[in-house]
Amino acid sequence: MTLFQRKRDEATIENQIPRVVITGIGPISAVGLGRNDFYQALLESRTGFGPITLCDASRSPSKIGAEVKNFALASFVEHGRAIERWAPRPTQLALAASILALHDAGLDLHEIDPDRLGLIVGTGVGNLGNVLQLSSHWHTGRQMPTHAAFTAIHQSIPCVLSSFLDIRGTMTTVSTGCNSGIDGLGQALRVLQARAAKAVLVVGVDSELVPEILAALTASGSLTTRYNETPELASRPFDSERDGNVIGEGACALLLENEDHALARSARIYARVAGYHMSSAGGGRRYSHDKPNLDPGPAVRAMRASMDDAGWEDHQVDLVNANGSSSRLYDPLESHAIAEVLTRTDTPVHSIKSMLGQHGAGSSMLQCASAALTLRRKIAPPTANHENLDSECARINVLTEPLASDFKRVLVHSIGLGGFYYSAAALEQGDWSGEANLTGIARVQWSDDHHPRHLPTPDYQEPLEPWRAKGEFDPN
Repeated sequence: MTLFQRKRDEATIENQIPRVVITGIGPISAVGLGRNDFYQALLESRTGFGPITLCDASRSPSKIGAEVKNFALASFVEHGRAIERWAPRPTQLALAASILALHDAGLDLHEIDPDRLGLIVGTGVGNLGNVLQLSSHWHTGRQMPTHAAFTAIHQSIPCVLSSFLDIRGTMTTVSTGCNSGIDGLGQALRVLQARAAKAVLVVGVDSELVPEILAALTASGSLTTRYNETPELASRPFDSERDGNVIGEGACALLLENEDHALARSARIYARVAGYHMSSAGGGRRYSHDKPNLDPGPAVRAMRASMDDAGWEDHQVDLVNANGSSSRLYDPLESHAIAEVLTRTDTPVHSIKSMLGQHGAGSSMLQCASAALTLRRKIAPPTANHENLDSECARINVLTEPLASDFKRVLVHSIGLGGFYYSAAALEQGDWSGEANLTGIARVQWSDDHHPRHLPTPDYQEPLEPWRAKGEFDPN
């Protein structure tokens, strides 16, 4: 018997594409950890910006970032302090986000077939900060740690998550820059539509607070420098006084499931992932920050194709969760694309990056989490710091106050660094009757006894020899 063999009595549904839903949300962000604290901060326009402390920013003209405050892996998992000693920060953030999402979904890892549980991780810069540290070790003649080869690669993040959680299904790393989070969501959608899994844990994570990344983004003219003394005002999407992105870090995990599987176990459902598309600029894009010649066409194609995939008409979109990174270049491009896609000029547009900053896969996955919570909570966060629409932007309806409404369809859009590619996802409300907790605002229940730490698979409760030298990784 093959792993994915269907019963004969299922033949009538073989040609139907399964619907896919979000049942667990795990944000690790600069404004809050866990879905409730995260979303409440967004509703209150609380920004997560402050002086950079996680790396040396002395040579950077931009001194502020969006850091995850007071983060300790031991608050989420047993033996967290031991794992912190060898695991790069993105791996730690991703693991914590995964624990949050799985507990939020109430998924029993002992009941689901681990061969039918998949894992997709999206990351842009991955463990680059760790790689640069290892380079310094080598150039100064110090001995490389035995885990160096493993932690230096992008796919070490899903490897750790898969091993820790005993996930044995499809495992993929998506690295498409800033879009990696939303593209991971799109890949998970396709895996579930192909019936290659019953559930997929999808994670977006990046930590860009690395001196060399600061230097590179400074050279490209991407970062804000005007608001070092007033960091809470720094990210100003579509505003005339914006001067660049706020760098940062974050992670978010979403549990996606076949809708029938979710309903069968009486799961809380936040939203249905109804459509997805990525579009690239191709030969029409030549890289230059001086004369970018940016074309809104690829963004238009991504959003329209995502809506087509979902079966939406443009007038049915209730809200656009925009890339809105406070970029001097890409905010005008995105506004013109949105105006071209939507026939309704009153459709609200908001950007949570006004509070979270722009940090690659983490921020684009947090966009998807925010959209799902908007559909569940029926209230959308505002765009912080937006006061006057830039004259270079199209006349879009930027949301500046929380908006309570019967949202049914939210379009999420993300722009890849350099303007080479654009991704969009269509999230919608479904008709799920008889569901408990319709408000979706109950506290996250971590476990039966409300204990916040997760017990790893047995192998993870002992030191893993290939990842340590003598005296390293002592679980005690």
